[in-house]
Amino acid sequence: MEQKFNTDLITNFGPEKLLPELTFAEMESGWDCGGGTYKITKEEVEKFAKLMGDSNNGEETVPVGMIYVYGLRICWDRKVFIDQAVRAGDKITFAKPAKIGDTITTKLSIADKKEVTKEKDGKVRVTKFLYINMESLNQDGEKITDIMMSFMLPKTMK
Repeated sequence: MEQKFNTDLITNFGPEKLLPELTFAEMESGWDCGGGTYKITKEEVEKFAKLMGDSNNGEETVPVGMIYVYGLRICWDRKVFIDQAVRAGDKITFAKPAKIGDTITTKLSIADKKEVTKEKDGKVRVTKFLYINMESLNQDGEKITDIMMSFMLPKTMK
């Protein structure tokens, strides 16, 4: 069974400078990480449903997990997943169901960042966190999903 995305359906966009190229100081709320646009086809929905064991074949609405998975694919393409960063959880809000034939645009941006400083045994430990917003809209500008991803950045992050 073919399990790859049909990458011909995805178009990426965004700044030339990618997130891993920024220092922590440059990671400001609202920074545009780019995104991607893709068309939902019946074939891709059927492939997804079969792969996931989902009985939803898209006749009424697209499986909600498909929008999430396509969004993650765009995150990989736009290098939002920084090497050695640890995913610290997602907050997912599903708004409107997607349908076969919809064109979904997913936009990625920095939502926030924070540093947590702790002292233990005379040593100061600083942990850096980054929050990325992944918003998906249909061709009419209606929100499909809004996902807040949290990352604990590697100690080597400058």
